Amino acid sequence: MSIDNNLIIRASENITELPITQPCFFSLQDIDLLWNPEVLVYTDFLEKLVFRIARKPKHLISHVQRIYYCFHTNLNEQLFAAIADFLFVLNKRGQAISWRILIGAKSRLNTDQFDVLKNYLKDEYADVNLLSGNRYSIFTRGLLGVNDMVKPFKKPDQPVYDPLELARDHIEYSQLEEAKQVLEEAILEQPTRLDIHHELLVLYQSTRDSAGFNQMLSELTQLGVDMIDEWAQLDNYFKGRNSDG
Repeated sequence: MSIDNNLIIRASENITELPITQPCFFSLQDIDLLWNPEVLVYTDFLEKLVFRIARKPKHLISHVQRIYYCFHTNLNEQLFAAIADFLFVLNKRGQAISWRILIGAKSRLNTDQFDVLKNYLKDEYADVNLLSGNRYSIFTRGLLGVNDMVKPFKKPDQPVYDPLELARDHIEYSQLEEAKQVLEEAILEQPTRLDIHHELLVLYQSTRDSAGFNQMLSELTQLGVDMIDEWAQLDNYFKGRNSDG
């Protein structure tokens, strides 16, 4: 038994018997989970799908429902956005299903849209964060503005870590280079924090990193930062080591 559109078939059907002009996305045991023509009477069905995906990006059945709805209703710009968001969430996983969806939707996409998605799938090293979308996209970079199909979805704020504590965590696990990097970035952003100055200087001395010390000393001097005495003391220390050979 098949539904009235040839993009999706029952699992019991033989895919190899379909003519090449009738591509399908993939098969499901229960097609009612994916599509029911009755949803066409609900004008806000797509909006609710988009909202659900924004809240639960990994709910893949919602992505497929969105793709199928857009295809069935000839919403071609929204279809492109739906596929791009689906590929973004998969992040190079599920290549087989990704290709079948793209080929199945080719007739609804313009040449540029199809090429964008095709080239992304063909390039195994492509960065998913650079995948282009449009104004209907949720996750990919929209080219025409923001998504106007759903209320803005605000991601939870990321926890804010104190750079000094983060650096000390690195030091505890002997990750000294990582600790120095954290402190160097932090001191450029917060040059008035004396505790960061002290911690970074201790690291420079303990690792005998005169090159890193001199580079940071030069950058801070150029920025006009008031230097604490320990910078001059460590500068003399490194110069003394160099003169001693």
